[in-house]
Amino acid sequence: MSGAVNPPWVLKFISGKYQGGEFPLEEGREYVVGRSSECDMVLVEDMVSRAHATLSVVNDRVVLRDNNSTNGSFVNGERVSDCVLNEGDRILFGTSIIKLLRGSNAAGDFLGRNLDDARHTSEPTTDTVKNQRATRNTVAGMMSGLLEEVPLPDLLQLFATSRKTGVLRVQGAREARVFLREGRAIYCEFTDAPGLDPEKVAFRVMAWTTGMFVLEPWEEREFEREIGMSTEGMMMEAMRLLDELENVRSEIPLTARLEVPAPLTAPLRELSPELLDTFQLILNYGTVETVLCATDAEDVPMLKRINELATKGYVAQVQASDAAS
Repeated sequence: MSGAVNPPWVLKFISGKYQGGEFPLEEGREYVVGRSSECDMVLVEDMVSRAHATLSVVNDRVVLRDNNSTNGSFVNGERVSDCVLNEGDRILFGTSIIKLLRGSNAAGDFLGRNLDDARHTSEPTTDTVKNQRATRNTVAGMMSGLLEEVPLPDLLQLFATSRKTGVLRVQGAREARVFLREGRAIYCEFTDAPGLDPEKVAFRVMAWTTGMFVLEPWEEREFEREIGMSTEGMMMEAMRLLDELENVRSEIPLTARLEVPAPLTAPLRELSPELLDTFQLILNYGTVETVLCATDAEDVPMLKRINELATKGYVAQVQASDAAS
């Protein structure tokens, strides 16, 4: 493909069954996105209409127009009828989250025709997008992706606007599940430590910046307590708590696993009642963020107590190699 040049714009699939693929957009062209095989970009899934939306590139501007689709088109979490897109915008069609990039910034495999073919034919793209495989082993039609590409607060805002129902499984340093009912997060739990305060767990999970996610089907179950805060309220509180904890300047990460040294030489009788309670929580739950979720105490004083126990030799951080084994 000698002499090929980068297209001015590229759509990069960062979530969904086509994750990892890219679709080039050329100046002066119009692309119909939908489920029909006659579309330029074919997305084969039930939540995408036959001719879902149209993308146009005119004077170096990408314009999106929703074609009265059943489930709508969303840009950065807001449902739109038509809008001019900016570099970095995230578009949602069905279960696919797509990021608009400058052509020179894209580095994946193109979906659909290559650029040389595009210059010599007006036939629409059909089968190659349809046959693109997801880069992760998830059930077809499930929305999945990386937190590095779609931060969890942005993802939850997107789900709130599009009123998604399901269970969002998030895999970072550990695994958590967020239960969504018509876009609202009603419960959150660590899979290895269920039964903790769901709001506190949600605050911890929303601070995760690395890992993967997948939206799974709804799971019928009863919750002793549901989250009462709105998605926006949870995001604000999570960021506030994170700022407070960063000011403590703890050398122990929130995701760190703690253990009691054996033999324990530091005398327990010298601990205050507050430190003894903290020591017991560490024995019961093991990780810093789980301990913070398992107590009614405020985060900052609790983290200071954990630091004090570590400094005095009552607990120690498990190194990554030891934790893996």
